[in-house]
Amino acid sequence: MKVMNGIDVYEGDNISDWNVIKNTDGISVVIQKATQGLSHVDSLLNYRYPRIKQAGLKLGFYHYANGNDPTAEAKHFLKTISGLESDTVLWLDIEGEENWSRSNAINFANAFIKYVQSQGRKIGVYSGYAFYKDYLQGNIPDVPLWIASYGRQPSLYPDNASWQYSETGKLNGAVGYVDLDYFIEDIFTGNVSPAKPNTLVQQIKALQYNLNLDYSAKLAVDGIAGPATTAALKGIQNIIVKGHKSHVVLWIQQKLEQYGYLKKNSYTPMVYDEATFQAITNLQNNWRKATDGILGPDTWSIFLNN
Repeated sequence: MKVMNGIDVYEGDNISDWNVIKNTDGISVVIQKATQGLSHVDSLLNYRYPRIKQAGLKLGFYHYANGNDPTAEAKHFLKTISGLESDTVLWLDIEGEENWSRSNAINFANAFIKYVQSQGRKIGVYSGYAFYKDYLQGNIPDVPLWIASYGRQPSLYPDNASWQYSETGKLNGAVGYVDLDYFIEDIFTGNVSPAKPNTLVQQIKALQYNLNLDYSAKLAVDGIAGPATTAALKGIQNIIVKGHKSHVVLWIQQKLEQYGYLKKNSYTPMVYDEATFQAITNLQNNWRKATDGILGPDTWSIFLNN
């Protein structure tokens, strides 16, 4: 596994000479902050871009998540870096400093990643080691990872993640401290495992089977949430209320558990009980939908696309 020395920078860092950074300090990769939230653009992004390129350094960009609408944040990121050449995958920086709930972090990361990929761009995730292990691991697509861990090598490095190993690095070409990184080669390839999309297809197939079983929907079990499937779901909108029991409800519960809204043994399987109702309203609230606990089209769109 080839490992490259790198740094990541934002407008608060003071880099005095990019050529010294490369030739004296042995840095080959720079990840520059581009955006944050819905509107902030790093003030040094466009100033540094040609200088980093001219020094012959590999350059990438990251977006710092603030927890607003994930698609809107992703659009802001992509619009800002349009016209700038990235040598690495793009990066979503999602950290515990924003006081995320587990479900919010999972939902945000998945929606952000999905949108960036839908635009034909490759994306990776940066996070602290504890935050990744407790919140994101197993709950996001298989994308390149870049993990911060100071003083202790994370178990994911070097086989499955790059490593930000210091936030107090000292380099000849920089004034003050700078973040130091060991990057592995997947930051360039960004190979995305098909496991997540295939899992979603299998889940939709299971839902279609359950709709046929519970409500005689007569759907093709093809894993495609087309008009017939959405019509069947709309048809049971007023049926799934508190106390209703079905395999479709169990499917919903399993999805809520996957997202982090329900915990094992906290609900009655197959029954639309109070715990499931509360989990639905929390999901709706976090996605800025009407918090009514009703399984309408807006709520089903979350389940069918994530």
